[in-house]
Amino acid sequence: MNKTASRAMFLGDLVIITISALLLIFRSSYEPKLLFDLSVAVVPFLLLWIGLARVGNAYDLSLPMREFMKRNILLWFTSISIAQMSRFVLKYLISSTISNAVWIAIEAIGISILFILWKYGSYFLYKVSLHPEKQMAKRVTWSFVLAIFIVGILSLFPFAYSILRYSGDIYSVENSPTAEAALVLGAGVWFDGTPSSVMVERVQAASDLYKMGKIRSIVLSGGHQEVEAMLQLAETLGLDRNRLVLGISGESTLDSCMHMIHDHGFSNVAVISQRFHLFRALYLCDSMGIQSIGILSDLETRLPETLMHRYLREVFATAAGFIQIQALRLRQ
Repeated sequence: MNKTASRAMFLGDLVIITISALLLIFRSSYEPKLLFDLSVAVVPFLLLWIGLARVGNAYDLSLPMREFMKRNILLWFTSISIAQMSRFVLKYLISSTISNAVWIAIEAIGISILFILWKYGSYFLYKVSLHPEKQMAKRVTWSFVLAIFIVGILSLFPFAYSILRYSGDIYSVENSPTAEAALVLGAGVWFDGTPSSVMVERVQAASDLYKMGKIRSIVLSGGHQEVEAMLQLAETLGLDRNRLVLGISGESTLDSCMHMIHDHGFSNVAVISQRFHLFRALYLCDSMGIQSIGILSDLETRLPETLMHRYLREVFATAAGFIQIQALRLRQ
């Protein structure tokens, strides 16, 4: 029983670490190659954990809970710290750029919380299984696990629907139909006000559409800092200030879609974003009664990071958007 449980926990650790490593790949990938990213992110992380776990006896389930968790947390933070530092150095050596240390630390902490919850839960389930008399505790525990699993499965449906429904409505800048206006959705801005690469790509795509004569106006939507950064970018690209509409109240994608029709009066819109985001954006705009198409603002060159980090986020964001839409309809 002890060996079987240890092996199951070990396999679970490998899954968690693989997902963690992919989620922690730098926002600007080293190269647009999945194999390369896996080799510099996943493999070192896995080897580090396997080696340290073996040396530190991380799967000794005979240990008391406190000692077991203390040992695993120490080994985990040693592994993730070395893995993060190695990728930090690798990126500098390969691309001569330095990653934002604050974001690396924040993401590492988030993944660490996931790992600690997994270790605690798996150890708890093992201990409960050793005591047949604790049937109620087992039922409650497994019911909780089942509920999480069901919620996770249900969360996939809105995202799957958005992909199937709107894949045919997404175009490149060159192949896009005409529209009344372009909706540029806000993206990250660094602490010093520098726009993220994602934001630059979106504004550049809007500029290209306008100069091709495919749109007449551009709505810059997001929080105040995002809109200010996008406005500066747009003016730098030579766009006519009179053709720029500032949608400062667009704190979320749903808000941006609502304001397009209610505040700005546009009902035929080209939504500009990255592919991972467009499925949800088109679903939300369509739900608001806006005839919309999606315009790709990137070439998907950050494949591994996009595939794991952003698409995974979109699964739950689309589910949340679905709930918001249903709530709005109930109020009407």
